[in-house]
Amino acid sequence: MNPYAPGNKTITNDRASLKSRLWNYIILMLVTYGFEVASCITAATHRDFFTPNLFLKQMLEKYQNLEPANNDDKWMSEGVTRTWDRLMLQNQCCGVNGPSDWQNYMSVFRSRNSDSEFPWPRQCCVMDVQGIPINLDGCKLGVSGYYNNKGCYDIISGPMDRHAWGVAWFGFAILCWTVST
Repeated sequence: MNPYAPGNKTITNDRASLKSRLWNYIILMLVTYGFEVASCITAATHRDFFTPNLFLKQMLEKYQNLEPANNDDKWMSEGVTRTWDRLMLQNQCCGVNGPSDWQNYMSVFRSRNSDSEFPWPRQCCVMDVQGIPINLDGCKLGVSGYYNNKGCYDIISGPMDRHAWGVAWFGFAILCWTVST
């Protein structure tokens, strides 16, 4: 008996199985294509999400907030405070746009500290190797050389922008590859 003869059930089952697998592949490729389109569009459109105002708002609302509304806010405030402290110390910067952020806007930090007591966090001061301000009074008064007068936004936004563009271009490359196959 010839297995390839017309009307043989083996051939019919093989064709049905092949057709089923082909449709599964096409559907999975369309789903993948849809996700890649979504990730490409999201990365490209949310690139502008990293604006100074977003970081400024977070910093002003969460930095050193000792009276959060709930446990989630407490956890977030502690994380924001640790992150800003580390960022300002490691990169010798202060605030988002500069130390004036702490003076020009109402913040939790400002409500806890008077301008004469401390106009900005101690992490804005120039520190010695032991992590102690080299001249605390000079830092408080804003004497050049004793406080960090540049903002931290450029340090934050550079890597974020690069990652957002990287994701967008990777998604676009996958889209082009998917369409060509």
